[in-house]
Amino acid sequence: MADQPQWGSDEWVADNIVGPTADAARERLALDPETRRAEYEARRADAEARRSRDDNEKVDKLLEMQREATKTAEKELEKEQVKKGTHSKLPPQADPNSIELEFAMSDDTANITLNYLLDPFLPERCVVGFYGRGSSAKSSFVASMAAAISANASTLWISVEELTDWIKVRHTKAGGADRTLQVVKAVAVKKDHQGRTIGSNFNVYEHLAPAIVAASMRIQNLPAEQRVPPLRLVVLDTAVGLTTWTSNAGPNSDEGVKKLMAYLQGLAEAHNLTVAVIGHANKGKHDHIADSVMGATAWVNSPRLSLLHAADQREEHEYVAVVAKTNLAWFGIPYKTTPVHVLYERAGEMPDSVLVKVEPGAIVWGRRGMDELWHDATTIPKDDEGGFEDRRKLTVAEIVRNKLVEMVHAGKDPHIMRAQVECQLPDVKVNRAQWAKVDMDLRQFPFIHKVEVTTGSGFNMILYRPISDEVQK
Repeated sequence: MADQPQWGSDEWVADNIVGPTADAARERLALDPETRRAEYEARRADAEARRSRDDNEKVDKLLEMQREATKTAEKELEKEQVKKGTHSKLPPQADPNSIELEFAMSDDTANITLNYLLDPFLPERCVVGFYGRGSSAKSSFVASMAAAISANASTLWISVEELTDWIKVRHTKAGGADRTLQVVKAVAVKKDHQGRTIGSNFNVYEHLAPAIVAASMRIQNLPAEQRVPPLRLVVLDTAVGLTTWTSNAGPNSDEGVKKLMAYLQGLAEAHNLTVAVIGHANKGKHDHIADSVMGATAWVNSPRLSLLHAADQREEHEYVAVVAKTNLAWFGIPYKTTPVHVLYERAGEMPDSVLVKVEPGAIVWGRRGMDELWHDATTIPKDDEGGFEDRRKLTVAEIVRNKLVEMVHAGKDPHIMRAQVECQLPDVKVNRAQWAKVDMDLRQFPFIHKVEVTTGSGFNMILYRPISDEVQK
């Protein structure tokens, strides 16, 4: 049975992503190994050159950001004094000549692009929110992405939720390269009535920018032969517990959260980073996905991209993540967790305590498909008097999978191609994402469907054939 492509690899991107990123991945796959290696080395050298230029400016930028932060704080204090009537007069009007303006020009589009550390989850130079209830594997989701991009990007992880050793072991056991993860030790000093950390000895406003500079410099000072990629991802787990909040602008205040997100976005742009913010979700059902996130609505609305995670009610160790807010693209993804390290082994049938990584399923693109994915995973079916009856309409992927399994085991052909299945379903329109769902289901449950997914001699040709009982054993 063919191995599942690694998350973030050219093979995975070609099967799951659409657009220029996937086209570039397919072009690289078509190259011979030596040419691909040369292209990879050229891209690495270019990234190292950019890193060297960026690091030379980081200390100056940090000092400038601190000066700007001081000015901003002084202006905010002045505004509060005006509101309370303790300020004697309004501030003087600015000189019109000091206002910087730019015209929109037709050639602006030439230099405006969007890149990803991992498409479509980690856009570069942006803040991304990952929210969910406890036990929704959101930290493992982000950790697995950090491991997947470790060939080209290092990560700085700051947490009040997990032990430092656990974070480091999970990174390497999930496939992360050595020295591509640095962990800041933060200690929880305050919890709410539900036991969630809301305060620590680490303050984002005070410690995050210096930690970024220190981590970048540490990588730069490593021996060249270790070839450690530049710092590109920062993870805050959780942002609420790593921020020192004021009494009138806390985590439930849009004012306080917007201020935090603006500060993090400034750091992302100044240091060429993606900042992943991990947070908790409210209990209960909500009419809108965005309302599920705990605290102020700015947790969802302020980042460039926000994702909501939940456990799949139908299967143990399976989950879904969907977009709660975006101005990029709507999508959702099912995923499951698999153990990578045993922390404590128990005898008999009792479960071990383990660290896990995430294995992603096929991305579901579009608002409608995303909503269906979320609804199917989070809705608990009810039993009627006559017993449970599944009234759910079959999805396109399920219809195609059922027909494919039927044709494979009919025994008329040694293998079945996608085109043959589509000919048998003339009224069903199947796209690439739906075929990816079919393949994922067949690979995850070979003991049920007994169908092997393999490849043919042609470019990107997928073949399906029966799995014999001897192979199953």
